[in-house]
Amino acid sequence: MRQILLIIFTLTILNSFSQKLDITTIDKSKILATLLDSAAKSQLLTQFNGIQDNTLRKKWTARTFLLSDRKVLVEFYDKNAVLIDDIEQFKKLEEVRFVKNTIWNLKKNISYKIELTFERGRQIIDREKPERLTQYKSDLPQWYDFDVYKLNSGQILFLDKSENFQAAAIFPDIKTLASEKTSVLEEEYGSQDDEHLMKKLASGDRLSDYEEDFYLIYPKYLKDLIKNHKLTLEEQKVYVSDFFGNLYKSENGYYILVDEVNQKNGAGNKMQILSLRIYETLQQVKDKQSKYEAFKNKGVTSEHFYQKISDKYAENFPAFAPQLIDTLPSILNFDKEQLSFDSLGIDLVDEALKWNGTDYELFDTWFPSILAYYGQCYITDKQDGKWTMNFDKEDKVWIPEVKLNDGSFAWDWIDFYKDLSEGPIPLRWTGDWDGSRKKMRSGIRTQNRH
Repeated sequence: MRQILLIIFTLTILNSFSQKLDITTIDKSKILATLLDSAAKSQLLTQFNGIQDNTLRKKWTARTFLLSDRKVLVEFYDKNAVLIDDIEQFKKLEEVRFVKNTIWNLKKNISYKIELTFERGRQIIDREKPERLTQYKSDLPQWYDFDVYKLNSGQILFLDKSENFQAAAIFPDIKTLASEKTSVLEEEYGSQDDEHLMKKLASGDRLSDYEEDFYLIYPKYLKDLIKNHKLTLEEQKVYVSDFFGNLYKSENGYYILVDEVNQKNGAGNKMQILSLRIYETLQQVKDKQSKYEAFKNKGVTSEHFYQKISDKYAENFPAFAPQLIDTLPSILNFDKEQLSFDSLGIDLVDEALKWNGTDYELFDTWFPSILAYYGQCYITDKQDGKWTMNFDKEDKVWIPEVKLNDGSFAWDWIDFYKDLSEGPIPLRWTGDWDGSRKKMRSGIRTQNRH
């Protein structure tokens, strides 16, 4: 009876909080894994006495657990997880690296890639003779060149032919490849037509893989928008921003709020371009209305990048650095003993940050710890520099920096903040680990002088 209840419990969890991930390995084995959100992961670990097994720890993931029913659960840095049927199937995933798609305006999803040598990539091409996807090409082949192929399995093979860096990788789809390669991203999701998304919306496409609920659309597309989305007017004069809109409900269940054309604005009495928002439920609309009212009453405020850090730590930030670093493993969800103050540590933190950094509401939680870690890592690994506090007299803000022995600074504090808040960009780049940004800026200044 208990076994039957366990099965029912498991099926309930998997049906409610999970989705499937089809993985095709390099030897063409098919593995059907189950993606779990944080709540389902925790329930399964409790119900099936999950034991962390570091001998099975999969690289670039947080932890690996063995369950009492012999399933394997791999936890990611964002606290979500993947469930694999048994150890045998888990071992078949040795060359598979789980990744998180982070294209800024698309929904974030867990996927995978298989990293290969250039030679293995060439062998697959010679053996399978796959279709080359010629629309994806480099704009600067003399510096960075690649080919993209569609394999017989439906997967995508990326072959990096750059002179100084040759490699290959297999991705399950173009979205996963585009998340890692900017040139493919621009071709697949960029457009020279400013009205590209407007036309898609007007055609009835609700852009379901886009994460944002906000778009712009010209009034000329309204008629087709209403027709093709099968919209019925629900409410007028709805405010979620400074301009009011009309709320429509689609026959397919979702809601569209679009600005009313005839209202006063900076261009007169007619809106030249309209804001359009898509909501899953009516409650989401009400929540946005409430948030706007609170924002409107509060007014617009601005603050210095480092205002919160300055308010909390003032000139004493370096003294708090060890304490902040100690919180990093729990914030980014990895085991404390994994953290080191060298290039390997930077790689670990960058990977964990990639999984967590797209939740922009958490930025103020992890940024001080990242700043403290990177500064201490730079000082320790390079045996150069020390913490110094720069006081901005105009804004009355303390800014933590690492000053090097030659009097220069290890990184630009503005770039460091902006790159991490907007990306996050890898620490090696934003923190100028190898001095390349400093050299680039120096080169630009030299060119300008001449």
